[in-house]
Amino acid sequence: MLMAVHERSLAPWAHRPEVRIGGVVAVAILAAFVVWLLVRGGDSSGSSEQPRAAAIPAVAATPERLRTLSVEAGRPIYWLGPLPNRTYELTRTALDRIYVRYLPKGVPVGTSDATYPLVGTYPVSNAYDVLKELAKKPGESSFSAPKRGFAVYSTSLPANVYLAFPDSDEQIEVFNPAPGHARALIASGRVVPVG
Repeated sequence: MLMAVHERSLAPWAHRPEVRIGGVVAVAILAAFVVWLLVRGGDSSGSSEQPRAAAIPAVAATPERLRTLSVEAGRPIYWLGPLPNRTYELTRTALDRIYVRYLPKGVPVGTSDATYPLVGTYPVSNAYDVLKELAKKPGESSFSAPKRGFAVYSTSLPANVYLAFPDSDEQIEVFNPAPGHARALIASGRVVPVG
């Protein structure tokens, strides 16, 4: 048995090329919107979400304030311990990066002068493994640190050394502009959680 196939007749407006192009553009815009909805909030590292924290602009802080912030943040904040005749400058970014900078007396908090020691504590999942992978790249050097720590620095930027401990989600950056001092501070075991 044969069946007849009938073509449906299109409305007169459907024969106009600008209507067909408009339909294609509308479908493309809709598809782009759906893709945007699916990937929004993502970043280039594959993480779907960045931590958000109450930012703290550069302020002078006491050791007690640093301890309180560590409790509030629910994670350790690292520093070099107390140093005489220093102002502890505390900064926290919206991405929960916490910095403690050691300013000599008389240097204003918030100075843009990058000649003072600094310890940064950053939330990084599996920080120890991340640094182990970084150490394999050309131009990177590494060394073991006290308390089973592992440190990495770029041979072209040795003033910045990154440190992590096993089973930790904190990456620590130690900056000291004097050649070799950041490495020496880490090797000496001076980089510790505020406690």
